[in-house]
Amino acid sequence: MAKQQLTEGEQRVLEEMHATSGKVSAEELSKRTGDKKERVISILNSLDQRKLVSLEIEEIPSYHLTDEGFEYESHGLPEIRLFNAVKELQDRATLDDAVERGGLTAREKGIAINWARKKGWLKIGKENGDTVLETVTKNADSEIEALLSHLSKNGDVPEDLEQAKQEALSRTLIEESTRKRFEAEIIDSEMVRSLISEKGGGVIHLTPDMIMEGTWEEVEFKPFNVEAHPAPVFLGRKHPYAEFNDWLKEILIGLGFEEWFGPYVETEFWNNDALFVPQDHVSREIQDQFRVNKPYSHGDIVDNKYYRAVKSVHEDGGNTGSMGYQSSFSKEVSTRLCLRSHTTPVSMRFLHDNRLSPQKMFIIDRNFRSEKLSASHAMEFNQCEGIIMDANLTLKDLMGYITEIVESVGIEKMKFKPGQFPFTEPSIECFAKHEELGWIEVAPGGIFRPEVTAPLGIKDSVLAWGIGSGRLYMASMGISDIRELYSRDLSWIRRNYFLR
Repeated sequence: MAKQQLTEGEQRVLEEMHATSGKVSAEELSKRTGDKKERVISILNSLDQRKLVSLEIEEIPSYHLTDEGFEYESHGLPEIRLFNAVKELQDRATLDDAVERGGLTAREKGIAINWARKKGWLKIGKENGDTVLETVTKNADSEIEALLSHLSKNGDVPEDLEQAKQEALSRTLIEESTRKRFEAEIIDSEMVRSLISEKGGGVIHLTPDMIMEGTWEEVEFKPFNVEAHPAPVFLGRKHPYAEFNDWLKEILIGLGFEEWFGPYVETEFWNNDALFVPQDHVSREIQDQFRVNKPYSHGDIVDNKYYRAVKSVHEDGGNTGSMGYQSSFSKEVSTRLCLRSHTTPVSMRFLHDNRLSPQKMFIIDRNFRSEKLSASHAMEFNQCEGIIMDANLTLKDLMGYITEIVESVGIEKMKFKPGQFPFTEPSIECFAKHEELGWIEVAPGGIFRPEVTAPLGIKDSVLAWGIGSGRLYMASMGISDIRELYSRDLSWIRRNYFLR
């Protein structure tokens, strides 16, 4: 094996490390050598691969206040301000008086009531039609106040405030970020001492002037190490998740489907009403669905005849034989604007314009839900929606199509079980086996109910599914955290790719 040779940068770094016993950080080496920290880290990685140094990477969490956190750090937590206001009003007051006394905004009012009740500081009741608040404890103490005050000056969290940290994270009063600390230590001091003692004189570069003047014959060149690995070259390419979605499109086009598109901002008529979702359904609440208020809060009804048919189905079943929901139907709710929470409204828009069989349509696009970010849920996600309309289609046909799509992206283990959705009957749920997460739902679907298709005058069966392409990708690639789908970590993106 050829003897190891050092670059000038490696020589400088090893000399500084050799002069220091024990571990040395990349920051310290950067100061000593005059090189940028990024270059020092690159050199340490190279030396680590060559077994000259041992490189340790430690991820250090850091926390900082969000805008809401800064506001509460300055003015106090809403729940404490509400409690203090009731306290000042002789331990008992109407909600309106306490809110005015505490200087709470309409948004802070709900937050204050929720947390004051949850912490057991206030009792809430009704009296003569008014909401009345009473204190049930002498003082309202919260470690979150101490935490917010501490984080306004420092990024670390003391151990005694760990529980407060978890609550503050859940309330989005603080955000977590991570910085990496690089520390290296020489593995074999004798070998390194031998390497850095050999300065390795000689010319490195052959210049045009040397050739023209003939001086190259008299110059001693530094020997080349032909076993040295060149620096890696990272070429631009698609994000692996984008590559996966493109492959999914090609699979569906190969199965004879037509790609369709629709708007991100929808009226609740298309997002919910046309799908026979009751107007008081929990999925319409602001904790599940993003409402749009600016520049407009309501949209228009584009087809009044279709609107009246949908309204009739909701109220009494229309001509479907169903009883409907036996409740009034509000046009104000129908015209409310929201970010679409699934791609099924695009399917309804397609059917509205294409009512004759046969039809096969799909869309792969983004949707938005008011979810708490976690390993399996995100506020923004991609969905692969598809419908097939033709005579005499059955649930078996739907399961066949879903199986074909899921197996085409490399998923070997899958199963179906009965499901329940407002707009399909019968309904199914398809699960894929994930190595770490177990069975995860990837493709719910079913046959559109008559209450969905009858207002359009459609009598043939319409099969529908909504595959979560993100979860499908997780299952096929063995990814356990949905946040990695949108990772900006270049090292992860360079290491991973989707093989068709």
